[in-house]
Amino acid sequence: MEKERSKVIIKSGYLFILINFLLAIFNIIVGLLSNSIAIASDALHSLTDSISGFLILISEKLANHKKLSNHRDRIERITTIVIALIIILVGVEIIVVSIKNIISPEEVDYSVPTIIVLIASIMAKFLLAKYLKNTGKKVKSDVLVASGAETMNDTWISVTVLISAIIFLIWHVDINSYISLAISLIIIKVGLEFIFPHLTRHHHHHLESDPDHDHCHKK
Repeated sequence: MEKERSKVIIKSGYLFILINFLLAIFNIIVGLLSNSIAIASDALHSLTDSISGFLILISEKLANHKKLSNHRDRIERITTIVIALIIILVGVEIIVVSIKNIISPEEVDYSVPTIIVLIASIMAKFLLAKYLKNTGKKVKSDVLVASGAETMNDTWISVTVLISAIIFLIWHVDINSYISLAISLIIIKVGLEFIFPHLTRHHHHHLESDPDHDHCHKK
């Protein structure tokens, strides 16, 4: 049972890395063509997510090591905290970029192809986030659940970029910086909830501390 769980987590890690790497490439190209800092920043977030994917693989490899197998729960918890810190750093980064854009707005050039790419990116991120969350809950992996939450955060960031692009195309008003500023606060809150679960009623409980956790694996 434990081996099957490990295979699922490793498979999810590789999928996480691949999809985010492809999204980063597409968004970098579109960001350069449209001169959009928001899209380019979104691309950097996807690359950051790829780092989280490597953390998933590393933590699972360490947990499967003979000498470290008894510390699996601790390794997963540490990895979850690291991913949570990445989520918080992304939120802080968005705040900095948003404030800079508000102070010194740059001219953007959104187009229909840009909108199409953004929509495709949002769909890919949303499906990946749901897959990671559902898989994480199924195999009782806080690491995958945290990665799913991180991906969902990026999905909402892309949604705000899309809305801003549409508004800009119709009314020629750029509100992306203001929306991103508000979203960044939510992202930081999500990251803090993984480190301090008691911050919210609907907290993400520590699966690894569940007394039924080992019992489930033995069935």
